[in-house]
Amino acid sequence: TPVLKVPRVCNTTKQGAPPSKRHYKTKELSKQVRDKVVEKYSSGWGYKKISETLNIPWSTIKSIIKKMKEYGTKTNLPREGRPPKLTDQARRALIRETTKRPKLTLKELQSSTAEIGVFVHRTTLSRTLHRAGLYGRVARKKAIA
Repeated sequence: TPVLKVPRVCNTTKQGAPPSKRHYKTKELSKQVRDKVVEKYSSGWGYKKISETLNIPWSTIKSIIKKMKEYGTKTNLPREGRPPKLTDQARRALIRETTKRPKLTLKELQSSTAEIGVFVHRTTLSRTLHRAGLYGRVARKKAIA
């Protein structure tokens, strides 16, 4: 008998990733808790026992111990990634300028930021303003009564 091939349907959500593959930002453990984990591991406790005692997933225990062995530190290591093009000071100045003069175009804002030595694309400026809650909208014309 011939084998029918049924197409696999992936259980995805609007974000495009299956529920098991979504990454959520979690709280980082405090230094005291990390110290306890390393202390218990040093005194001969296993991952599972430490996990049950401190109510932390064993995978977290494992990564804390691994970090201790590899880097010799219990603190959180800096994240990878490109640093922001606009500093906090430049971002605040941009928002201040935009609220002071709301009719400025992105092109004009781009040239004014270039004057202070920060060269950024218009899209970056737009994105920064959007994150600050500022959008380029034109007020509706009021009817003359």
